[in-house]
Amino acid sequence: MPSNPDYLSRLRRIVGRLADSAGMSAKEKYDTKLAITEACANAIRHGSPQGIEDRVSVRFSTISGAVVAEVTDRGGGFDPTGLHSRPTTEPGGLGIPLMRAMTDGVEFLKNGSGMTVRLIKRANSIRRAPLEPSKA
Repeated sequence: MPSNPDYLSRLRRIVGRLADSAGMSAKEKYDTKLAITEACANAIRHGSPQGIEDRVSVRFSTISGAVVAEVTDRGGGFDPTGLHSRPTTEPGGLGIPLMRAMTDGVEFLKNGSGMTVRLIKRANSIRRAPLEPSKA
């Protein structure tokens, strides 16, 4: 998609449909839309050195009741290892903690031309699957 925040509302609609197809509750759907939108907003804001002339790549899939998104930008990237110790009282800088809180997994992958953020959000029914076979 073009590196332009005007496209984020369209993205949220697509993510909503994917969350529905994965069997997510309304809250899970909201969390998924928020986390993926935040990843895209960060890619637009921080990973688009040429501004709106850049593009942000967004790939989606649904796998076994989960939505997986990969957001790739063309920025210089960053070192995500130092983000755990950062105070959350700083202005801005809450996007990554928000993504971590709203999803079941976030990965940051530096690639040759930028950074990829991979997010996974599972439907609640997947997390509640029994750990042991039922004794009937």
